[in-house]
Amino acid sequence: MKRLFTVVMTMLLGATLSFGQATGGSTDTKPPKTASGKKATKTSKAHKGGKKSKKGAGSTTATPPPK
Repeated sequence: MKRLFTVVMTMLLGATLSFGQATGGSTDTKPPKTASGKKATKTSKAHKGGKKSKKGAGSTTATPPPK
């Protein structure tokens, strides 16, 4: 019975955290306003890096590794 309780609580905690992450986890009901009374816009801080190339991938005159 104790093991069943542990499994149920673990699943409930996981579902709660998953739901909070999916909805953004914000507890405010109103968006913040700026000093002029207009709604503030949220900016995304997503990673915008391009694909990195491997160093020396196209070089055919590379030095051999040391023995």
